[in-house]
Amino acid sequence: MSITKKIRTALRQFDAKRRNNSVALEAGFLKLIGGRKGRQQEILTPKQVKRVLIVRNNKRIGNMFFLLPYVNKVVEMYPDAEVELLLTDPWQGQVFENLGLSKIHYSQFGLKTLGGFFSTMRALRKQTYDVVFIPYSGSSDRIVAALTTSKNVFAFEDKVNKAVCSHTFKQTGCYKHYALGCMELLEQLHDAEPSDYYARLVLSDVEQQQARDQLVELIGEDNSKPCLAYFRGARGAKVIADQDWQTLLAKFKQHYGNQINIIEILSPDVVKPLTDADFTYSNGDLRKLAAFLQQVPLFFCGDTGPLHLASSAGAHCVGLFKVTNIAQYGCLGEHAVNLSDFAAINAAELLAELGLE
Repeated sequence: MSITKKIRTALRQFDAKRRNNSVALEAGFLKLIGGRKGRQQEILTPKQVKRVLIVRNNKRIGNMFFLLPYVNKVVEMYPDAEVELLLTDPWQGQVFENLGLSKIHYSQFGLKTLGGFFSTMRALRKQTYDVVFIPYSGSSDRIVAALTTSKNVFAFEDKVNKAVCSHTFKQTGCYKHYALGCMELLEQLHDAEPSDYYARLVLSDVEQQQARDQLVELIGEDNSKPCLAYFRGARGAKVIADQDWQTLLAKFKQHYGNQINIIEILSPDVVKPLTDADFTYSNGDLRKLAAFLQQVPLFFCGDTGPLHLASSAGAHCVGLFKVTNIAQYGCLGEHAVNLSDFAAINAAELLAELGLE
């Protein structure tokens, strides 16, 4: 064996030991702060369950929309229960309005907000839950579960999850999409068949009417030209070059004989529009932005939060994936198309695929 291979082998062995020691340390810490206290071996039936808590500590916008199918399904599976949700920050709660949740808690998990975290945990510890779900098995989610009193705690099989859960289930990876992988936990728990899971943001009639009024105010009441909106913001390698955006918009201008309204969505990171844009729109309120995009016939966006926001609202979306795995992170639903070959986009074919022509 060469010296290089010996070094690599030694490093792999060291890393394996480090991970094993980390697992043992985390499991020990979880047992110390509560662990499996109050757990029972009997799995409650849906009719026996009166209070449920879903735990998801995460700060990324897109991951909030990917949690929608899970929340929707839990509410459906436990019709007689009060279903509560624990998120990280208060801004995230607006994604889950009108879904039938009885309450949304905010852990404020982080070094700078420890006071808020302890306050939330004190309030949670006063309650006894029948079921706690940990759909994504994060370290902070396990800490919350350990501090929570619950008869059943469910998560996927994991060396550390066993320190806080009454029951764990093996994840087979039958779902490739990040939003659907956790659905297997519910299917195994209730011996249920896969169904049509939906990632839907529920907008009120008032929100939708206000968005229609905003669109009319923006483009004019008598304007019958079709609309196309797009958002250029993204992070790192996900950013699509302005030249590629201009090429894309030119295809649709040509298709419609320049009789089209082009709206660029602006944000704090994208403050100056392309010259191709006829109008601009921005709104820091996620629900109002979602309602607006729902009213626009077609929306183009790279793999970033506004794409999944629009898709969850039921807007006709085209997701432009430059580096991300579409099978894992693409938009869900028949109203969306996910593409990676921008140069091959044909306006007429794309519109037909979305049922817009």
